Amino acid sequence: MLTLEKVQLFAGTKCLLDQGSMTLHPGQKMGVVGRNGVGKSSLFRVLLGQSHFDAGQFRYPAEWRLGYVDQQDDLPDIAALDFVMSGDSEYAHLSAQQQACEQLLSQADISASQRHDAEQRLISLHDNLDRIQAYQVPAKAKQLLMGLGFNESDFTKLAPHFSGGWRVRLKLARALMQPADLLLLDEPTNHLDVEAVAWLEQWLASYSGALLVISHDRHFLDQVVDHILVIDQQSLTTYKGNFAAYERQRAAAIMQQQALADKQKQKMQQLKSFIARFKAKASKAKQAQSRVKALARMDEIAPLQALNPIQFSFTSPDYCPDPMVQFEKLAFSYPDSPPQFVDVSQTLRAGDRIGLVGINGSGKSTFIKLLVGELRPDSGKVLRAKGLKIGYFAQHQIETLEPDDTPIQAMLRRFADLTEQQARDFIGGFGFGQEMAGQTIDCFSGGEKARLCLAFIVYEQPHLIILDEPTNHLDMDSRDALEHALQDFNGALIMVSHDQLLLAGLVDQYWWVHKQQVTLFYGDLDAYLQQRLALLKQQKQHQKQEKLVVQADNSPAAQKNKKEQRQEAAALRQQQQKLTQPLTKQLQKLDQQMTFLTERLADLNQQLADPSLYEDSQKSVDIAALLQQQGSVQRELHEVEVAWLDCQEELEALLESIANQD
Repeated sequence: MLTLEKVQLFAGTKCLLDQGSMTLHPGQKMGVVGRNGVGKSSLFRVLLGQSHFDAGQFRYPAEWRLGYVDQQDDLPDIAALDFVMSGDSEYAHLSAQQQACEQLLSQADISASQRHDAEQRLISLHDNLDRIQAYQVPAKAKQLLMGLGFNESDFTKLAPHFSGGWRVRLKLARALMQPADLLLLDEPTNHLDVEAVAWLEQWLASYSGALLVISHDRHFLDQVVDHILVIDQQSLTTYKGNFAAYERQRAAAIMQQQALADKQKQKMQQLKSFIARFKAKASKAKQAQSRVKALARMDEIAPLQALNPIQFSFTSPDYCPDPMVQFEKLAFSYPDSPPQFVDVSQTLRAGDRIGLVGINGSGKSTFIKLLVGELRPDSGKVLRAKGLKIGYFAQHQIETLEPDDTPIQAMLRRFADLTEQQARDFIGGFGFGQEMAGQTIDCFSGGEKARLCLAFIVYEQPHLIILDEPTNHLDMDSRDALEHALQDFNGALIMVSHDQLLLAGLVDQYWWVHKQQVTLFYGDLDAYLQQRLALLKQQKQHQKQEKLVVQADNSPAAQKNKKEQRQEAAALRQQQQKLTQPLTKQLQKLDQQMTFLTERLADLNQQLADPSLYEDSQKSVDIAALLQQQGSVQRELHEVEVAWLDCQEELEALLESIANQD
């Protein structure tokens, strides 16, 4: 297991951890949460051997293999599929040796002894490749790439030729390819669309090793982890359960701590009152002095902080033009590329709250850039209402910040009407206190820079807010503050986000970017994801059927007469029924188990959601028992779901094998 004992960690002169301790057992999946700048990524760097603790002990089994996403920007000049397969280091090493042996054996001028040694070495390599099931590696790599949104045509594309966001996905796929006992992931959902996040949730849920994952995405954490590690006030605290369970435990702890603090405050007031009344009386002096000593020995119980230190609001406009933006027969394409949009017509009305959905590469960010005027259409029109003020946030805007500016200087650079004190007061609501307000931006984390860019938008007081993946790098407090501010904003909103809960809580309609069009999707986000998964499954099945048809047309059986074909078809059906019956029964059994466990989990969630459960401190044992049952049922449900998928794939493979026999 991984253990940290009383560790201390500094970043320069800033103390990130002091006397921090935690334990991660094999197979545990732990989400790491905390505000920007508390040391989450710094902790990961130590675990990966890229830094070190300033004090304390840190250890994990020497035989543990660590999986992580390489942060190097430069990618080797190899195909995407080969790059992902190289993540399995043992496979890559053995494959390289095999290739070297085969090249040596292909030479005509090697000696007999060299040939003999190479042949023996090649036999040994084949045995080792069989031992690690090397034949499965290409299929696994393709599965990872497809799950993260790549197409088959991307497999042979050179890795350096992908754009920034797709490079991040490539490196994530390579990290998942690594056979690891401990997997460390730092904000893995950044740069993913909602479809890829849903796939990643399923993949990590079935991953059998230990996991440490930094994430701000509540839904993702709820689906993946069974423990939460909180970094706060230089300490490490572990909670059992997913993020929803942590929030319930945290709320109960805040209430309990507040009650203790109130009780102590009352006791201290009583002591002070007694001392004030009797310290001057000789008959009571001894008792008063004992009260003074008792008061001095008391360590004041500080209430746990429940309020979000980041609080801001978007000023709602008094008047919004309507319609705000109209697209009329818009067409656009990048140079030397197929058309991105063809004949797109759409209208944005005052008060619309729109989520843009579509797979990566479909054109969501391009559509936004056309809307704000960063790109010009090849034909058609983008008509913006007169006087329309747009607040636009995108990740690339973070890179435009002057690194030597302080937050105050950045505000003054953009808004000439501000005084320095007004700028200081304004950014204070975004978590930039007196100390941070004087630091240069190059010292900030990605989330802190994103908060500053959001501050610019708030000050602009727009009619229309456009956000392209606003929560990338934001911590939980910043994300919550953004959601609350947007909920109260009565202007129009367009948002692209992989955060399912954020989308569901803020938008009321979805525009689907696909097939060179932008159309209204009739349904909520769950319906969209279900449709996307159904389409992907249908496409996969269609490809299989096409393959079977081609194979059947080219086979000798296709030349036989109809009578023979009917006889063979009847025999095939009998054989198919006989061979598939055990798997079919197993699928039915697993379906029943999934139904039972899903209902059981819903019942436990309902019990844990009951506020009265946390009002009585005597029920802490009941809460712990329910959380334990919840975790157990979640794990069992995941196991059954994985078994169902394996069984379904085995059945499909068997059916395909039967169809290919002749």
